[in-house]
Amino acid sequence: PLRRLPWAQLNFLHTTDVHGWWGGHLQEPSYSADWGDYISLAKHLHDKADNDGSDLLLVDTGDRIEGNAIYDASEPKGKFTYDIAREQHIDLICSGNHELYKKNSSDGEFYHTVPNFEGNYLATNLDIYNPETGKLQPLAPRFKKFKTKNQGIRILAFGFIFDFTGNAKNTVIHTVEDTVKEDWFQEAIRDKSLDLIIVFGHVDIRSHEYGTVYSTIRRAQQDIPIQFFGGHTHIRDYKIYDDKSVALE
Repeated sequence: PLRRLPWAQLNFLHTTDVHGWWGGHLQEPSYSADWGDYISLAKHLHDKADNDGSDLLLVDTGDRIEGNAIYDASEPKGKFTYDIAREQHIDLICSGNHELYKKNSSDGEFYHTVPNFEGNYLATNLDIYNPETGKLQPLAPRFKKFKTKNQGIRILAFGFIFDFTGNAKNTVIHTVEDTVKEDWFQEAIRDKSLDLIIVFGHVDIRSHEYGTVYSTIRRAQQDIPIQFFGGHTHIRDYKIYDDKSVALE
């Protein structure tokens, strides 16, 4: 053991930019845990939460594909990875830019990841042309309101992607600045019955996009805690927005 594991009223496990490394990094011992180890860890921590009445949420902020042969070498690409990923219960999950570079990978999200994590996959500013009908629709629900298992903490969650422009033509990304002006977003953030707002996404936590989301929420509710989770930059990072709002990658 390196140190004691901090444990609180509400706890999170956050993954991002897995890029197909479900088998761990075998040549780097400190990074050698595989996805099965992570599933086991989550199981033990869920048991701990259930025993002491606390809560645990798992968050993944995208770029699960491309970068390792478990994804890249199969035909079609990703043939095996969807079933590996779904073995973990993830409470909040979204797309990264790598899921959107090619039509077949975003269709893979539509056909596999979204239904595998139905109700937990969010696409606050991401649309897809339905491969069955050709009609443009949200890839997944724009936001989610839910209560935690043990304490009934009332949460509103959004799942963003940064203002990415390199996506294939079968998807549409709405800028964060435009999204936060939408009536449905403005109405959602003004709900006075909430205990916490979670903003997660494939977004640099020091970006103008998250700065825009933060200031928009704060104009609507000055005191509600806001927990941000980011991705994309491939670093561990932490940012304090104010005394009730922090961000983690």
